[in-house]
Amino acid sequence: MTFSIATYMKCSFALGAICFTLGMASQASATTTKQLDEIAQRIEPVGVVCIEGQVCGADQTKAITVADNKTSTSSLKAEAEAAYSGRAPQNIYNRYCIACHASGAAGAPRLGNAKEWQPHIAKGMDTMLKNVIHGIGAMPPKGICSDCTDEELKHTIQYMINQSQ
Repeated sequence: MTFSIATYMKCSFALGAICFTLGMASQASATTTKQLDEIAQRIEPVGVVCIEGQVCGADQTKAITVADNKTSTSSLKAEAEAAYSGRAPQNIYNRYCIACHASGAAGAPRLGNAKEWQPHIAKGMDTMLKNVIHGIGAMPPKGICSDCTDEELKHTIQYMINQSQ
């Protein structure tokens, strides 16, 4: 069996392309724990917006209620004692939601853009949660997080709202 120079060149090029791709893929996934911690620290929330009737952070004594846009001065420490046992909302956002909510793809409200979130916030948490669970517009049911619980979805919505106020 004989090979031409053209066949040899094609095989060499294909092998080189495969090796390059594998090398780049392994290099791209080499994010260290320190780098992940630094990223998490940079995007840590600076404030909190609480949905009326929902538990807020333990140290919050004053919170903005989304349902009626009034300021509530009641202490929320007792309510905060209720334990949330789900996955971290920030992790769920970073894994499932970021693709659309970072770029605004298909009309998704972008994280950090209060103007885009306001019409959704005005509808209330129950409506937003229902829309996420069942899907709305281009967003599929549960926003592709098929193993997310309703509670995890609710906390992830709240995380996105907090980041967008």
